[in-house]
This record gives sequence, structure tokens and C-alpha cells, in this order.
Amino acid sequence: MTWSGWNTGKFLGLTLLLALAGCSEKAPEAPYEAPSVSPKSAPGVAFTYYYDFLLPNTAVASIQEQHASACEKLGPARCRIKGLEFRVGRGEDTRASLDLLLDRDLARSFGKEGVAAVVQAGGQLSSQTITGEDLAPKLAQAAQAAAEAEARLIEIDQRLKQPGLGDRERTQLQEEASTLRRDKSNAKVNTSDAQVQLASTPMHLHYQGIAALAISDNPFAGAIEAMMSSGRMMVWTVLLGLGTAVPWILLLLACLLVWRLPSVRRLIAIVSGTKPPTKE
Repeated sequence: MTWSGWNTGKFLGLTLLLALAGCSEKAPEAPYEAPSVSPKSAPGVAFTYYYDFLLPNTAVASIQEQHASACEKLGPARCRIKGLEFRVGRGEDTRASLDLLLDRDLARSFGKEGVAAVVQAGGQLSSQTITGEDLAPKLAQAAQAAAEAEARLIEIDQRLKQPGLGDRERTQLQEEASTLRRDKSNAKVNTSDAQVQLASTPMHLHYQGIAALAISDNPFAGAIEAMMSSGRMMVWTVLLGLGTAVPWILLLLACLLVWRLPSVRRLIAIVSGTKPPTKE
């Protein structure tokens, strides 16, 4: 090999090593900027946020704890934890979830900060869903029902104060007034429920743990992880097969040993009416 050829090969090898190093040391990045909705753009809509994260198995518990701690720091008036779950599967893959109830004005920023924390830990956002329920018609209907009931109650009260009112009409007006007061009370409850629903935003965080190499953009790391996963599955399948077959093999061997016992063979010969086997 000539000197120039050796230098060219050395340069190409060094370039390849630098490229591989760059792939392995690349910092995790979000695959995209997740869409979000500002509550100010929809004042009568109650939103619910759903986040699905992919994380290294070793990072799931810490990120879940980090999100829960961030909620606790906001205080119960602005954020409350409704539920928490953490489990490790048979293949050592970790799954967890965290259900929060956030102040309406804080949900959007809390979600973005939560995604940033996941990315910083080497994970990524796999999906995000925002659903909404338009409560404006419900609020308007309740307000209208309450106003109509109030106006009718005023009319009934004025009628009841008039002299010469018959007993039958008085009874009918009093029953109608009682019904209107119940309708007014129900409208007030519906309005209160809708306002509470608007003020609090549910947020569901789901964490799926996988091997750390699987999240990397390095294709060699992905190939290695696929090979390791296939190897683990093969070992698990072999162990499962052995666990199923070994008891039956042991039972068969035990039956053969019992069959070869002289006393057992003589007993079988007596029962069957054949000549007992003689010792050779």
C-alpha cells in the first residue's frame, strides 16, 4: 500500500469513528413540537389532556416522581393528584401512569414542562391528545332557565298578594311556585358543576418504559437492541419449554423405574395370569 493510500484509509476510518461517536452521544430531542390549545381561545370549553411517553426503563420512576412533585409544589388549589400507578412487566419493561387535576390556566404550560423533562431524561413524547367539551350551551341554558323561573316567581308572588284570590287558584299558584324554585335550584347546580369543570383540567400521563438503546437515533444501537430483545425472547421460550416438559419427563422416568422393579413385575404377572419373569 502506498503512503497516499494509507493516509486515505486512515482518514476514512477516522471519519467513520467520529460519525459513530456523534450518533451515540447525540442528546435526546423531541420528535416534534407537540400542538397545544390555549384556554383563552375557547373560554367555554373544558379540556382534557392525554400524554404518552416513551422512556428508558430506569427513568420511568424518576420522571413520574418529578411530575408528581411539580404538581404538589403548585398546591392543592392549583393541582391535585387523582391517581398513580407503577408496574414492572415480565420482560422488565416498566409501565406507569399519573392522573392530575390542574388549574385551567396552568395545564398548557405544565404539559410543555412535563414533555421537556421527559426529553431531558432521554425519552420522547409518543402521542398527545387534547379533547374538549363545549359547556357554553349548557351554561346559557341554565342561565336562561333560572331567569325565566325567577321572572315567573315574581309574577306569582304579585298574584298571591292580590285580594279576593280563590283557594283553588292560590293552591295552584303555590304548587307552581314550588316547582319553579326546584327548577331554579337545579339550574344553579348545573351552572356550578359546569364552572367547576371549566376551572379544573384533567391531565393523564402514561409512561412506557423500554430499553434505553431503543430510543437512540443510532441505527447500530437499534440493531443491537433488536438482537438483545430477540435473544431474551429465545431464552425465555426455551426456559418455558423446559419448565413444561421436565415434570413429564421425570414422571416418565419414574414410571420406567417402577416398572423395572421385580416386585412390580411379579405382581403384574400374577394379576394377568402369566408366568412371572425369571432372573437371568
